[in-house]
Amino acid sequence: MRRSAQLDQYSAYIGEDVLTTIYNKADKLRGIHVSHINTTAHGGGVAEILAELEPLVRDFDIKHTRKIIQLDEKAHDFTSSLIGLLQGGQSGDISATDRDNFVDWLGQARLSEHDDAADAYIVHDYQLVPLAQLYDWMKPAAWFCHVDTAHPNPHALNYVKSFLDAYQLAIFNTELSVFPDLPTNFSQVMILGIDPFQRKHAPLEHAQGVKILQQCGIDVHRPLITQVSRFDPWKNPKQVIDVYRLVKQQLPEVQLAFVGAMTATDDTGAVDVLHDLQHYADGDTDIHFLSDPAIVGDDQVNAFQRYSSVILQRSLREGFGLTATEAMWKNQPVVGTSATGLRTQLVDGQNGYIVDDTATCAERTLELLLKRDLWQRLGTNAHEHVRTHYLLPMMLLSYLDALEKIYLTPSQQTGIESQVTVSDIDPENTASLAD
Repeated sequence: MRRSAQLDQYSAYIGEDVLTTIYNKADKLRGIHVSHINTTAHGGGVAEILAELEPLVRDFDIKHTRKIIQLDEKAHDFTSSLIGLLQGGQSGDISATDRDNFVDWLGQARLSEHDDAADAYIVHDYQLVPLAQLYDWMKPAAWFCHVDTAHPNPHALNYVKSFLDAYQLAIFNTELSVFPDLPTNFSQVMILGIDPFQRKHAPLEHAQGVKILQQCGIDVHRPLITQVSRFDPWKNPKQVIDVYRLVKQQLPEVQLAFVGAMTATDDTGAVDVLHDLQHYADGDTDIHFLSDPAIVGDDQVNAFQRYSSVILQRSLREGFGLTATEAMWKNQPVVGTSATGLRTQLVDGQNGYIVDDTATCAERTLELLLKRDLWQRLGTNAHEHVRTHYLLPMMLLSYLDALEKIYLTPSQQTGIESQVTVSDIDPENTASLAD
């Protein structure tokens, strides 16, 4: 069994048993070529997940290629309305004309069996679900749903399900998002995770973190509330301002930061959301907007997540919510919502809070600002929860499960589902990156 130096560096955090399971699965998949198809090369959760997996799978001689299908304006308009329906935030039906026009447009996406051939295909998210039906050579294939589909509009659900027969597997981020009535052997929940050795998550000295915050215009001698996310209505940014205003009535010195570099090319509405939010802030100089990717990089995100006084994640819907995972790894208890991906990660009152209404969120935020021993205890629990559930090797194990299901015959598969967790590992015998 050939070892990977990159993977072995995680042994102190996840244990040898998990690593052995990964190696056993990877050995059966060596040499295959997997094509990932999505709508943006940079920015957004899909691009980040693939970027984290790529170096590890390369060690197993698993070849990854990327095919980007960039949406034009009409396609973006259609898929924007589709996500509103699919995430259950809107009522109504899908226009048959718009649907047909979009599917016709995808059918002209210039994919070819000669140029884009692979051993397996993974089509990412709701925008591109028709692809495997449109290109019948695209087999075997899995469809990966990254959005919150716990309460889908039935018309949107039927639209997506009408294309699923062309796939061998449907992948979801949480159990709650799995479509009802799918055969159990057709769906899989893929655990997501973060890479603790990535620069964005690596230890950052306090002095350096404070310096970065100062360079971004933050008064480091005053408390700071932060939400790290895209500028998107689903992230509920106006409620963040409402919470901040309630807290400011009790703690006038508090500041607020929105941190979200605009790098995702499929997120064309982000500028409008930012401008609307700036208008809503009404000239408050204690509210800071950081959106320029030339300014907001890994070090800046690390500093804000690690050294803000309180982290909010007020999403209305959330497929998973890796920004919450990132903050929790950095010993931050997140004040989240009952959005699907957040309630999957947060244990209310133990490693953060799950609260939807504005007034109670403000109370919890103020409590964490004033009771720093509580903040520290919940933050320690948050870090440990991520260590035992949501680090990159667990995502790799889930990913290899999916590849087995779509590429190998049942007799070739290892028969070991990635239900392995590391929660039974004795923390006393494992390292902590926070040390």
